Amino acid sequence: MDPKQTRARSAAVEPQVRVSAVVVVRAAGAPLELCLRAALAEPWIDELVIVDNGAPPPVASALRALAADRRDIVLVQGQGDVGHAAGANLGAARAHGRWLMFIDSHVVLQRGAAERMAAAGAEANAPWIVGARLVDTSGHERASARAGRLTAWSALAVACGIGAHRPKRTRRADAEQDGAIKVAAISGALMLMPRADFDRLGGFDEVFAAGVADLDLCRRANEAGGRVLMQTAAAGVHFAPGAVDARQDSSALAAYVRRSAHSAPERAFAAIARPSLAALVLLRRSLRFIFGAGAR
Repeated sequence: MDPKQTRARSAAVEPQVRVSAVVVVRAAGAPLELCLRAALAEPWIDELVIVDNGAPPPVASALRALAADRRDIVLVQGQGDVGHAAGANLGAARAHGRWLMFIDSHVVLQRGAAERMAAAGAEANAPWIVGARLVDTSGHERASARAGRLTAWSALAVACGIGAHRPKRTRRADAEQDGAIKVAAISGALMLMPRADFDRLGGFDEVFAAGVADLDLCRRANEAGGRVLMQTAAAGVHFAPGAVDARQDSSALAAYVRRSAHSAPERAFAAIARPSLAALVLLRRSLRFIFGAGAR
């Protein structure tokens, strides 16, 4: 038999990869193993792309051993710490799935989340993005979506910790698709979107190395006439991530202001955004430390 015909027949009968899960790994910790196990056990996830974003040597070695034993794992290594947004883009570039699911390494999927999230976007205007509920280890919901139109002023809301909300299960009349509701933005800790839409939007903006890339991607999807949804019937357990440098966080928010400023007041705010946002972020984190407030 002609080898070319054999390869062509194999390609024809090979099942299409439905969901490619992308996990960017930077540090060790118990949630990482749980995160990867849950992703591999998820029925609709046919491929797991792990991006080693400067993980410690023991973790990097463990990831290589894991990838060597599984055909459904793609491991991206060697680039070092290039920032979370760039790492997610590298993972997406190596993925083969129809849908891309981005999972924070501190998030453990609840079974069935991928299928429910993909179904939620079935009738949505492209480009679309679907998020899911995030709960802490005690089962309490964490803020995982933002309401209202996204503008340069949204950075102020993020810095102050306002505007983010915990979507509740809604009546069917209020839902887009079986528990999905329209929102302005969802958390990048757990999001799913068609690969074609991700490519159309140009992926995550890598200027947002310290965060805010999810907010920016949702803003661009909305501006392109798409839809951002929260699937309340899907969830993941979000273990508390490590601390983020407040200066990097405020720098990313300032960059968001510059990119999204359209009106004269917004452009004026962009000129003073970085020091103003840095002060707000530091104040908020100080208050959180004193009063034990929840994280964004």
